[in-house]
Amino acid sequence: MIALENIDRINAIEESDSNKISIVLFEWLSLKQSYKNESLVNYSEYVIDTLADLFKKMLVQDTAMTKKAKLNVVDLLDKLKTQKENLDFIKSNIVVSDIQQASKRLSKKAQSAFETK
Repeated sequence: MIALENIDRINAIEESDSNKISIVLFEWLSLKQSYKNESLVNYSEYVIDTLADLFKKMLVQDTAMTKKAKLNVVDLLDKLKTQKENLDFIKSNIVVSDIQQASKRLSKKAQSAFETK
């Protein structure tokens, strides 16, 4: 069993690792120039939802959290909500683009069906 006084020495995650975690999360949460398909947008939304759930649980469970830390978490939750709304907008544009492409293909097929040879 691990003694509580030795807990600082056995932490596998160090403070310097928080920068790495931040970079990875920032890359996933940043909106990309172009999303190729809806599944990538859906996965980004899933990451945002999961992270938001984690932050909400932290607010409820961590009674030792300072007021400043709680305000930071609430601010992050607000930004995550905005980012998800932006992803919804991007997803709707992808769907519209897919519909337009399908429409063009169908119209070409319809035209070729009625062409006289």
